[in-house]
Amino acid sequence: MSDFVQVTNEDRRHEALQKGFNLRFPAAPDAGAGSIYVCKTWQETLRAANAALKNGDRITVRSGGHCYEGFVSNKLSAGEKLAIIDVGLMTGMDYSHDEDLASQVLPANPARYQFRVAAGNQNWDAYVDLYKRTGKTLPGGTCYSVGSGGHIVGGGYGLLSRLHGLTVDWLAGVDILVPDSTGIGLTAKHVNLASDGVERDLFIACRGAGGGNFGIILNYYFKNLPEAPKEAYYLALSYAWDDLQQAGGASALKRLLDTYGEWFARHDSEWNAPNNGNGGLFTLFKLNARAAGNIGLVIQYTDVDGNVGNGKDGPFIDFVNTMSNIPGLPARLNDAFMEPNIAPKRSKNAGMNMCAQDPVGNARRMDWIALTQMFNGSGDNRRGKYKSSYQVKPTLAAPVAGSDQLWEVLYVYGNDPRLNASLVQIDSYGGAVNAFTGSHETCVPQRGSILKSQFQTYWTDAADDEFHMAWLSRLYHAYILAYTPEASAGKPYPSADWQGCYINYPDVDMKYSDPAHSKVDPQWPALYYMDKAQFLVALKQKIDPGNLFRHEMSIPLQMP
Repeated sequence: MSDFVQVTNEDRRHEALQKGFNLRFPAAPDAGAGSIYVCKTWQETLRAANAALKNGDRITVRSGGHCYEGFVSNKLSAGEKLAIIDVGLMTGMDYSHDEDLASQVLPANPARYQFRVAAGNQNWDAYVDLYKRTGKTLPGGTCYSVGSGGHIVGGGYGLLSRLHGLTVDWLAGVDILVPDSTGIGLTAKHVNLASDGVERDLFIACRGAGGGNFGIILNYYFKNLPEAPKEAYYLALSYAWDDLQQAGGASALKRLLDTYGEWFARHDSEWNAPNNGNGGLFTLFKLNARAAGNIGLVIQYTDVDGNVGNGKDGPFIDFVNTMSNIPGLPARLNDAFMEPNIAPKRSKNAGMNMCAQDPVGNARRMDWIALTQMFNGSGDNRRGKYKSSYQVKPTLAAPVAGSDQLWEVLYVYGNDPRLNASLVQIDSYGGAVNAFTGSHETCVPQRGSILKSQFQTYWTDAADDEFHMAWLSRLYHAYILAYTPEASAGKPYPSADWQGCYINYPDVDMKYSDPAHSKVDPQWPALYYMDKAQFLVALKQKIDPGNLFRHEMSIPLQMP
């Protein structure tokens, strides 16, 4: 029988395997895990987790290693014993045309499925397998190396989500290891919507509550999945910071952002209209710090049937024309490929080419799978800090002075060369996500937002940590206040304007009311889970009363 591999501090791999994608964590080798258990099967995972718990370790779980904070890598206190259960090698995807796949851990369970995706699978592995074998896809993220384990349980969204919803909207079943009746070991369960009572609630939590809260997810099951598109358009535009400065600075930035947000607010309900459905239009508005280059706009479009050029290109044409005809702000074709969720790589001619005049003629028409592979990047392994927001309000507040601070952070202070990989990416949102009628059966309550933003800054030198994190906090505060001046705390608390933050873009600053992290914000669970927060706390008390699964922002046993 094969078994897990335990990597301890006597192994030359130890320091590397303590780390994930974000090289900020752990801060030092002795601040991280004493052991990393590498597992290839669910049985190995169960044995490894129970061995670590028997050893007195707190356990965390890693699949792709893309957690934005140190939840997997960091000890919670200096004297703590920490072990990482690494399921990144637990890969594979099964498909049954006859929908007769049973749970891998409890095959006697009567539920049957068409698809099984192991928690260690990375995004690109799942996409290419699904596409080649079935012509189906998941409406998930683009970064190839993000693991299914954490991505799906946190909700999972990507460039097809306005057309097909969130990944969890399709999720039908889960294999998971949870605390057993003794509270000191784990046991395997299979849960789905047909489960009863607490187990049904656990499945709902697995549809959006985020990782590291209730157990170790082993496999995801799906009854059906959407058809992959056949073709798509790709187009990238740029707006020069110098043009904005000459066109009025803060007021020009307001016109640009308002035009962008208003288009999606105006057309959100048409996402699946037969002839002009815009659900296949997904855009990534890269509001870069001035040092990172010009402002970028990445556009992918496929019609509601997964095609282009069949007389249903209207939403794409209208959007590009709208963004290309803002007075004083020419939209130039960008020859530098811009990936989602990655700071731009500067090109000699980026944003300096001819202005966009012919949306279809200027776009690249590509096979969808080839375009998905082109987007298939995760960027450099380096240090990073992130924040997020779900946004209902599509336009900046009046008067124009509300955007002055945002302009100052991005244009004036944003010219520091250390900010050459710093931005807020404002993604189009809504469509099928907002129309999902089963939202009460997921833990993603943000079903009314038009835009979804990810604030990012990257660097390599630990000496610049304080500078980058302070700048990003300033950007975030300015952005929130530019849209809602009365938001004195500078957080997107659920309201008529905001729907909080995305748990897959976690930010420990949101847990606290002060920069020193000395006072817990009693509203932080609502920032991520809105009206689902109390449900999740009550479930935590039932599933994991001993709090075996915990990290700095895990579901607490009591509301703060």
